[in-house]
Amino acid sequence: MNYKVTHTFNFPLSELLRAREDRYKNLDKFPDLRNVTLVEERKEGKNIFQKRKIGMSANLPPVLSAMLEEAVLIEESVFDTETNTHSFKLFPPGNEKIVMIKGNSVYKAISDTSSERVYDVNIKSEVFLVSGVIETTIESFHKLSLEKDKNSILKFLSENSSS
Repeated sequence: MNYKVTHTFNFPLSELLRAREDRYKNLDKFPDLRNVTLVEERKEGKNIFQKRKIGMSANLPPVLSAMLEEAVLIEESVFDTETNTHSFKLFPPGNEKIVMIKGNSVYKAISDTSSERVYDVNIKSEVFLVSGVIETTIESFHKLSLEKDKNSILKFLSENSSS
């Protein structure tokens, strides 16, 4: 299953990129991000490599709860600071066949005062008979997570705007 999500921001690209990273330093102000734990981060040249653990207990669909040992997804990602492209994959620890979310998000300027990020996402499940249900359920969950993420960026930008 593939889908695309576009978020537009009435802020310059430089501020959007700063908000993308800096809001994680202020988790007390962003309750929707508290379920995200940074496990590892390293910078190599133009790339920022991250591994995060994302808790899903509050939103875990019943179809998945019986299949997962722990109500979390692992996110492994690379952010290219030259192209502003974030490549990522999310999966349950130890069992990528239940569900694998892969994609790219590209951050780009629309004008001097606005920017956007565009997600291209693919969800794949290999669970016999229920893969379609899992993919549809995870798509809804992921889109909701992206909306919460967008809202946390907007809140950060509104509170920290240099405009």
